Amino acid sequence: MPPELDRITLKALAKVAEERYQSAEELMADLATARDGMLSNDSAKPEILPPPGPFYRKVLDTLSNIPLRGRLSIGASLIALGILLVASWVIWYSTHRAPSPPPQAVAWYERGTGALREGAFYQASKAFEQAVKIDDSFQLAHARLAEACMEMDYTNNAGAELLRASALSPLNQTDELYLKAIRSTFTRDYVQAINYYREIASLSPQEPQVYVDLGRAYEKTDEIKKAIESYVEAANHDPTYDTAYLHLGILYGRRLELASAQAAFEKAEALYQASSNTEGRTEVFYQRGVLFNKLRKIDDARAQLEQALELTHASGNESQQINILSQLSNTYTAGDTAQAEQYAREAVNLAESKGMNNLRARSLISLGSVFLLRGNSVEAERYFKQALEFAQLFKGLATEARAQLSLGSLYAQIGETDQALQYIETALVFYQKGGYGTETYQALTLLMHINRDRGNYDAALRAFEQQLEHARQVDDLSQVKSAEEGIGSVLVLQERYPEALAHFEEYYATSKKLSDQQGIAYSFFHRGGVLWKLGRYTEARTALDQATVLAQSSGKRALLAEIYQYEAEMALSQRLFSAAIAKSQQALAMPEAQDSHTLPEVKSVLGLAQVLSGAKSQGRQMCQDAFVSAASHSSETALLSKAQLALAEAMLETGDAQSALANALQAQDSFARSGQQDSEWHALLIAALASRAAGDQAKARDYASQASQILSDLQQSLLKIGGIEASGYLARPDIKYSHRRLGELLAVN
Repeated sequence: MPPELDRITLKALAKVAEERYQSAEELMADLATARDGMLSNDSAKPEILPPPGPFYRKVLDTLSNIPLRGRLSIGASLIALGILLVASWVIWYSTHRAPSPPPQAVAWYERGTGALREGAFYQASKAFEQAVKIDDSFQLAHARLAEACMEMDYTNNAGAELLRASALSPLNQTDELYLKAIRSTFTRDYVQAINYYREIASLSPQEPQVYVDLGRAYEKTDEIKKAIESYVEAANHDPTYDTAYLHLGILYGRRLELASAQAAFEKAEALYQASSNTEGRTEVFYQRGVLFNKLRKIDDARAQLEQALELTHASGNESQQINILSQLSNTYTAGDTAQAEQYAREAVNLAESKGMNNLRARSLISLGSVFLLRGNSVEAERYFKQALEFAQLFKGLATEARAQLSLGSLYAQIGETDQALQYIETALVFYQKGGYGTETYQALTLLMHINRDRGNYDAALRAFEQQLEHARQVDDLSQVKSAEEGIGSVLVLQERYPEALAHFEEYYATSKKLSDQQGIAYSFFHRGGVLWKLGRYTEARTALDQATVLAQSSGKRALLAEIYQYEAEMALSQRLFSAAIAKSQQALAMPEAQDSHTLPEVKSVLGLAQVLSGAKSQGRQMCQDAFVSAASHSSETALLSKAQLALAEAMLETGDAQSALANALQAQDSFARSGQQDSEWHALLIAALASRAAGDQAKARDYASQASQILSDLQQSLLKIGGIEASGYLARPDIKYSHRRLGELLAVN
């Protein structure tokens, strides 16, 4: 036995479970290395062993269970021995050179590779199955079947087919490189896979399909720019290569380069039409629909998806039909949730009737999402858990992670953050280990929001900054835009307003570069919200007016409600109480203001404006309602503490000094832990005024001294950034009023 195979034997038979192979992928990688070493050895080749029976296809399932046992039983030893026999057979049998496959098998293989490159993985798998049925020694057909199974998230099937392919000797150097590339993809070594595809391209530089394969490899590492370059190269070598244009349309869409995306889709559609490729045309309509849905152009999205759905009735492509139904469901979630539910159920039922188990699990996730948007967390949880069970049963690891992420999102929304973290972190481990860039970003974003809501701002900020760095490395402007917004939002919560403003400026610049009107609208909104906090009211008014125009023209009523909220806060800071009341009431009149974040914030502003304008009893009750509303989302620290500070001020103004003091100190403790200096000094001022009203002058002076020191520190930090920021902040009417009251407290005694 060769030394390398001997090492594999000893590792597979290790007594301690943790020292054995922990996954099928790990075993495959070592076997591949040993095999490559044997093939490069010039010594005489041994006699070929006859192939084993169908048992080898179950090897990977058996192997994955071995590490779960505490000790190596006799049965496990026999299983391990069987694995070693298969391993030996893989290495020795690989020296056999199979004859060229027959034309019928080649025809099925070429049909499968075309479907694979188009993203029609189910159709690809069926074509490859026909190819290997005709010629079971067709190595690349087995390898490509493994690749299609990987894309459909059938990991065990992929491993079995890859094991069979590895047992056969390649016909030429290119076949060998393809096998290595697919094997690297299976073990999630995407960088090595890219290297193999690049080597293939160097051997066949005039073949356009090799550049599509290379582009698909780059996509797996989120290197979108390089993927686009590869697809452009493919189209340059063959201007009639429809698949290259389809991929270009998808990727330009991801980058929100809409004119380029539309041109590429039109070219792909025309080429598919010319070749009577109905499934290709279907994919173009589907991908257009996905893009329009992402852009929230809902009518356009539905029109494209409905055309795609109609084409599937003609082609009989049921996997495409299931995906389209799920995407159509997504286009109705913002309005007609009954229609959304109908489409999602059709997708689930069709997948179930056709035995497409992972598609069934994914459709269940879509169905659960409908109920989550309705606010029916019980039904959403039920469907997400059904999806998780199906994914686990049929070994769909990526689908399992998607179900876990959906459950994490659900629990985060209903405030059960401990459960949310458990599911999200489990999914994140899978995504990070597997190199799933987009999904890793989504999981990290959920964790960032949980950390933010819990007041763990530093952790949230670090995570957003990591994502920004990653987005810049892969040149994904869409992710850059999202990360810039996230960083700015966290900095606002930390009350680091000048720094937040700088990131919102970058958010605006990136949104403008992408021609993203929604991003531009929100950048104006965010900038306006920061500018008034710095006392730059004229600029804030202009930015909010621009946001209002865009929100009204695009029908974004939720954004409009938030703009009214900011305008109410700005009026309150200027001590324009009537204007603050009017804007608050305008916001509350909108159903969109009932959002968990907006409602308590608007009520707090309205209540304080009422109290300070003389309607004290009414205003205090409104602040109490705001606090109760915020408390129902107790995981959101900032929301609760701000509502509590507003309530404390209302209590002080209505003569309830003891309650004002207790609430002000609770809010102050939260602000101190989160480093929110602007709010903390205000909370200490309320505590000082409440102590004076209660007759405790010593405590009043103590709290006032603390407030003065924090205000001084805040002023110094603003001066370091720029004198205009410090002077603008101190010139705000509400700050001048509070500063004067603080001075009065310190002047006593």
